[in-house]
Amino acid sequence: MENDTPDQIRSPVDVARRALTLFAVVAVGLGADREEIIEWLRENDLFEELSPVEARFIEDPEPSERQIINASWYSERLIALLWALDLASMPPADEQCDTSLLQDRLPPYAEVSERDFIKSAKLRSEEELIAMADQILNLHWEARDARIHDRPPRNVDLGIIQERHHAINWVIGYDGLPWDEVTTDT
Repeated sequence: MENDTPDQIRSPVDVARRALTLFAVVAVGLGADREEIIEWLRENDLFEELSPVEARFIEDPEPSERQIINASWYSERLIALLWALDLASMPPADEQCDTSLLQDRLPPYAEVSERDFIKSAKLRSEEELIAMADQILNLHWEARDARIHDRPPRNVDLGIIQERHHAINWVIGYDGLPWDEVTTDT
């Protein structure tokens, strides 16, 4: 059964709120104090923005090693969101993002309040967003094809590109799916 929801690019406010929420998840995955992060999310009216998967992770006092690894990998999703907000460059497809950049750009570490971060959010143009989605789709296909044919991909890491593909598909509203259900078809 096909999804009849038309693709619609998310609003800058939605992308900014998702970036802040995802930043909290990544922070816990990288070892930040869970209780402090939960308090920060609640103080900034972001706790309800957590997806079901993220909420289970954030609220679990003893997450599995797999959950922790997944949360740390979400930094690759976050860099794609920051790129969409024109707050970062997209790293090469075979290079993990520098997580210190996340702290430089996002509250509570950056010199901007959460409210101002959301209020001032602007997206790149629709053309840029769609072009990046196409580029990431092609890179993801190349990495999967290389794996299928048991050969190394050229200048693309499957794990990195799959995470970025998820984020950019959400930004462009691919099939109108919520965050946890976004697909990365190739």
